[in-house]
Amino acid sequence: MKMNKILLIIQAIGMYVLHLPLYIALILLKTPIEEEALNAAISGLGIAFIVILVIVFPICIINAVSSFISIFKGDYNPSKTTMIVKFALIPWYIMNFFICAVIVAGLMNPWLMLTVPFAIVFLMGFTYIFMLATGLPDIAYFFNRLIKRELKVTPLLIFSLVFLFIFCLDIVGGLTYYIEMKPKE
Repeated sequence: MKMNKILLIIQAIGMYVLHLPLYIALILLKTPIEEEALNAAISGLGIAFIVILVIVFPICIINAVSSFISIFKGDYNPSKTTMIVKFALIPWYIMNFFICAVIVAGLMNPWLMLTVPFAIVFLMGFTYIFMLATGLPDIAYFFNRLIKRELKVTPLLIFSLVFLFIFCLDIVGGLTYYIEMKPKE
């Protein structure tokens, strides 16, 4: 389904845009600015982050719903697009890990120690949902072909689908899935 391809690309771009306020905030923390101006700027950037998250996260959910619908309707093989998007998002995941580490380190304060586990779960949860949404079109296409009995299931194909659910291995899963689902000549 072409809609999955468009939504996947929009989601990937949105994920990069989502980090922009955080990058700017990190840069501002290292620049010599008055404390009032710095606090105001960081508050504004925090609001911008939340607004962008409120826009990008529903796109992620719509992508998931669209993927589910494509199980029954779609004949478009999304494996090439998802593989490209997964490779394009590698820098995003690296920077996301760095930003999450900075946020958790910022909470390492005796008064805020109770928030650290919640922050870790929250940050990992959002990252996992974004990661999972990039692989859902592949999973949906697999089930579409399986329902139509047009697919020979191999162990490598099953491993690639399982890898789509695991951090870091989802890239390997996307690549092996693409290789397995590529039309044989």
